[in-house]
Amino acid sequence: MPAGRVYVVMLVSLGLWLFLFAPDLKRNAEASPDGARRTVALAILRPLAAIGDALQVTKVTDAVERALGRDPNEAPGGDIAVPPETIPSDGEDGDGGGDVHTKGPIRKPTAGNKLRVVVVGDSLASGLGVYLERVLKPSLVRVSRQGRISTGLARPDYFDWPEAMSEIVDRFRPDLIVIMLGENDNQALRTPDGREETPVGTFEWPQAYEERVEDFMRLATSRGARVVWAGLPIVSDRGRWTIVERQNDVFEQAADLVDDVAYLDTWGMFAAPDGGYTAYYRDGSTVQLVRESDGLHFNADGYTILARAVAETARLEFQLTSRAIAD
Repeated sequence: MPAGRVYVVMLVSLGLWLFLFAPDLKRNAEASPDGARRTVALAILRPLAAIGDALQVTKVTDAVERALGRDPNEAPGGDIAVPPETIPSDGEDGDGGGDVHTKGPIRKPTAGNKLRVVVVGDSLASGLGVYLERVLKPSLVRVSRQGRISTGLARPDYFDWPEAMSEIVDRFRPDLIVIMLGENDNQALRTPDGREETPVGTFEWPQAYEERVEDFMRLATSRGARVVWAGLPIVSDRGRWTIVERQNDVFEQAADLVDDVAYLDTWGMFAAPDGGYTAYYRDGSTVQLVRESDGLHFNADGYTILARAVAETARLEFQLTSRAIAD
């Protein structure tokens, strides 16, 4: 086939695909970060989606999505997957047979009633969950990894963390919740239906964001769980330091206001001795590479150090038994 005809076929195929799946693409664009890319995408996709709805093409594409096992109306960020396991109710956990936990130290786990730990947040939490699962002894601890990339508290229209947290605390009844998020939150705060509530950069944004953080902490502790909130680490992009430090201040201040929440400062933990960014971690005479090349995420050694710091914070703040922590 001549090259020109191949080019035409490709354009027609792309245009047909764009028209057929415009509603799904529009939902994803609506949940994307604010900016020129989002504005242009919506300007193109909204009329295409409206035409598809009018011609009832959307019904056909939705049927195809369902046949493939996908919910066409699902939020772009997806759903959580709480482990389908039975929660013991024999009173071993000291909470009256499965009700809200009592205040005080985290309960002592047994082989028959393991400590229930959930890790939630963005891509940083995804990595942390993997290594916290290794730092805590599987014979006494059940770790549920619920990190979701590109998520945060700013955009519940993309992934609604408060709704997900309600499901987690009701169905999994965690003893300890580890939270690490905020990397994707430097944007306008929106409602679950996508309406802009507080523009980023305004005087109202920090207070509105702190309210979301505090509400999220109270929701996490509402069924008796203790919370370790890991702050954001120092990043290689110096232009973002002010933003990240402002968010960490919000996390720390909110943790002071909510019972059973401990804040873990990871900025200072991974900063260089002069306060700048470094990809290396120094422990006495030992120096090891702990950061990925993107200047944000950690490698295996970095996540292991972070996971051990989380476990140590839980031990110091909530008397997590040392038996639950691997040597």
